[in-house]
Amino acid sequence: MASLTDKQGTGVAYQIPRNSLALLMVSQVVVILPLIVHISPWIVGVWAICGYWRTQVYRGRWGYAAGWVKTLMVIGSIVGIALSGYKSFSLEAATSLLVLAFSLKLVEMKNRRDAYLVIYLSYFLIATAFLFDQTIAVAAYELLAAVVVTAAMVGMNQLQTRVRPVASLWVAAGLIFQALPLTLVLFLLFPRVAPLWSIPLPSSVSTGISDRLTPGDVANLSQSDELAFRAVFDGEPPQQRDLYWRGLVYSEFAFGTWAIAEPLDPLPEQVDAPVGLSYEVFLEPTQSKWLFALDTPVSYAARLDLLADYRMVSPEPVLSVMRYRVTSDTGYLMDHELSPAMLARETQLWRDDNPRLREYARDLYARTGSVEGMIEAMHRRIREQDYSYTLSPPVLERVNSIDQFWFDTRRGFCTHYAGAMTYALRSVDIPARMVGGYQGGEFNPATGHLVVRQYDAHAWVEVWLPERGWTRYDPTAAVAPARIDRGLNAALSNEDRAALSFLASARMGEGGLVTGMLQFVDSLEHRWNLWVVGYDAAAQADVLKGMLGKVTPARIGIAMGIGGGASLLLVAAAILYRRRPQQRHPVERVFSGFCRAMARQGLPRQSGETPGAYVQRLAGRAQLDAEGLRTRLQALLYDPEATADRAARRQIRRELRKLRFMLAFRTAGNAS
Repeated sequence: MASLTDKQGTGVAYQIPRNSLALLMVSQVVVILPLIVHISPWIVGVWAICGYWRTQVYRGRWGYAAGWVKTLMVIGSIVGIALSGYKSFSLEAATSLLVLAFSLKLVEMKNRRDAYLVIYLSYFLIATAFLFDQTIAVAAYELLAAVVVTAAMVGMNQLQTRVRPVASLWVAAGLIFQALPLTLVLFLLFPRVAPLWSIPLPSSVSTGISDRLTPGDVANLSQSDELAFRAVFDGEPPQQRDLYWRGLVYSEFAFGTWAIAEPLDPLPEQVDAPVGLSYEVFLEPTQSKWLFALDTPVSYAARLDLLADYRMVSPEPVLSVMRYRVTSDTGYLMDHELSPAMLARETQLWRDDNPRLREYARDLYARTGSVEGMIEAMHRRIREQDYSYTLSPPVLERVNSIDQFWFDTRRGFCTHYAGAMTYALRSVDIPARMVGGYQGGEFNPATGHLVVRQYDAHAWVEVWLPERGWTRYDPTAAVAPARIDRGLNAALSNEDRAALSFLASARMGEGGLVTGMLQFVDSLEHRWNLWVVGYDAAAQADVLKGMLGKVTPARIGIAMGIGGGASLLLVAAAILYRRRPQQRHPVERVFSGFCRAMARQGLPRQSGETPGAYVQRLAGRAQLDAEGLRTRLQALLYDPEATADRAARRQIRRELRKLRFMLAFRTAGNAS
C-alpha cells in the first residue's frame, strides 16, 4: 500500500534524485549557453539567481519561493522583456520569454513532474538554437547538449543511493546514437512539406549589402570576413575578372546616398531552353529578398523572380541558408530598347548639387562626342592623376559629396568611383545606374567550390547604349586593376592590409598553414550545407529519383519501410552485442586457472565452496598461513570498490603460485 506522502506526491518515489538534479543544472547551462548572444544579459542573471536559489533549497538553507514571490518574478520578467528593446513579435523576444520560463521553473521545481517539464523545455530550447544558426559546429554542440539533457532524464530513473552521473551520460549517448540511423532514413526519405506556421525572423542576422549605399559603406563591409555565399559551377568556372555577382541596382541619389528605386515588375520567363553557365548558389541568411547571380540570369527556379532591372529576388526573406540553381548567359542583351519610364528612372538627378562634376561632365561629353569616349576619358583621368584606392577614405559632406571626392580628396573605394561615373553620365542625360554586389571570390581547392565573403563586396556602373543595351563599366579597374584580376588583397596598401583582422588576412591567402586549415573547415561546412541545410524538396527529389527511378508514393513507402527496418535491425544488433556475455573479471580468470591446475593435481574445488574457503582448505593442507591471501582474494572478487590493478593481480598470481608449489611439494613428499 502506498504511503500518505506518496499519494500526495512528496514521498521518495516523487523526489528528484540528487545526481539528476545536478545534471539538470548542468544541462540548463549547456542549453542556454549558445542563446546568450541572442538574449539580454539580465536574463542570464535571472537564471543564475534561480539556479542559486534551487541549490540553496537542495542544501536545506532556503525554502521554496512563496506564491506572491513567484508572481512578482513572472510580472517582473514580462516587464523586463517589454523594456529590453525587442520587437513586439520577434524570435529574440520569444526566445527570451522561453528562457525566462525555463529559469523560473527552477524556483518551484519540487518533484519528478517538475523535473520532467524542465527536461522537455530543454529539448525545445535545443531546437530553438537552430533558428539562429545552422552551422555544423552548432549541430555538434546541440548534439552534445541533447546527450546531457537525456542523461538528466536517465538519472531520474536511478536509485537515490546510486550517484553515477558519468554512467548516465554513457547511457544517454547510447540512446541518442541508437536513434541516429532511423533519423537519417526519415531525413532522406520523409517528404518535405511546408510548415503550418511561420517563424519570426531573427533580427540579429547579418544583412551584408544594404538597399541604401553611401560611399564608404562597402569599404567598411570589405573589412569583414563573414561569409556571403558559396557557389558550385557545373563546368569550368569563369575567370576572376568575370565574376560579377549582381545583387542590387541603385537608381536614386540624394544627400550623398544611393538607393534602390521602386520595385519593378518581373520579366517573363525564357521559353527556349537557355544555353549558358550553370551553377548553384548557397546564400547565407540576409533578412532580405534579393539574391545574387552572374549576368544575365536566363534560367532559375520557378519560385524566384527576375525584375525588369535584372536583379533576382526571392518571394520571402532569406531566413536560413538558401540553395538555388541559376543559368547565366553572359552574351544576353539587356534591354534592346528603353521605355520612357525606364529612361526617366535611370537619368534622374533629384538635387541640383555637385555643380563642378556637372560642368565637368558636360564639357567632357562635348569634347569626346560619345559615351564610350567620355567613359574612357574618365578612366584615363583616374589612371594618370593622383587617385588612390583605399579602405579608409575621407569622410565626405552630404551635399556636393561627389564634387568633393572627384576634385578634392581623390581617395576612395569602389562606390566612390562608380557613383561619380554614374552621376557624371546622368548629368548629360545618358541612362546609367550603379550596381551593387560582389566581385570575385576564392576557390576552395578541397571541394572546388567558390567562396564569396563580405570583403568581396563591390559596386560598378551600368550604362545603356543603343544596340548594346545595358553595358557594364568598372572604374575600379582603372584605379586598382589588381582588385578585379586577383581580388581585394592584391589591391590593398600596406596600411589597409594592416587594418584587417588576422582571420581576414588568412582567408585572403596570407596565413600559410592557417589558410589551409580555414579552407578545410570551409569545405566541411560546404558539404554540410550541401547535404543537410540545403537538403530541400528539390534536392530530395533528385536523391529519390537517383535511388528509386520513378518517384511514386508507393516506392517512397517501400523505401521508408526497408530503410526503417534496416535501421531498427542495426540498433537491435548493437543492443545484442552489448548484452553478449562479458569477459570475466581479471582476478576471476587468474583464480579459475589456479582451480584447473589444482584439479589436475587431484585437489578440485568442491561444489558450493567459496574461493576463500577453498584457499583456506588448501593452505591448511600445505601448512601455510593464507589469511592475507584469502582476504585479498575475497575483496578483489566481491568488493565493487576494490581496484584490481596490475600490481594487485600480480600479487594474487604470485601467492597462488606459491600455494600450488607447496601443495605439489607436500604431495610428492607424502608419495615418497
